[in-house]
Parts: sequence; structure tokens; C-alpha cells
Amino acid sequence: MRRLATAFVAVSVLALAGCAQDFDKGPEGKVTEKVKDGKKFYLVVDPSKAGDETKFRVSKYDYHDCNRGSKYPKCVED
Repeated sequence: MRRLATAFVAVSVLALAGCAQDFDKGPEGKVTEKVKDGKKFYLVVDPSKAGDETKFRVSKYDYHDCNRGSKYPKCVED
């Protein structure tokens, strides 16, 4: 019984660790575009409003929270 409980805990920890998505934060700026490539989600941000856009990967939750024209990372934090 103890082995079964230990195995269950180990599998649960591994499953939760696999679900975590930790991507680097992108630059602050205005979201100009949202890109979905299969199961990968990206935001395109123009930090200086001068056309120097930066594309970076985000979680699906951040992708859905940020709309075009919103300010990143404020859209994620709200």
C-alpha cells in the first residue's frame, strides 16, 4: 500500500511539472498582433511604437488575456 501511495505522489508531481509553462517575459509595449502556431502561442509587441516589433512565446492564458492594442505586460497582470 505504501509503494502505491509513493508511486501516486511521484506521478502526480511529474504531471504537474509537465503542465507548467514558464516563458521569458517580452518587452513592455503595445500588442500589435497575436499568432497561434499549432499549440504554440505568440504575441507581437511594439515597445517603442516605432515599428521595432518583437515576437515572443507566451502561455495560452496570456495569449487569451492580451488583445490587439492592449499594453503588455499589463494585460497579463490584470
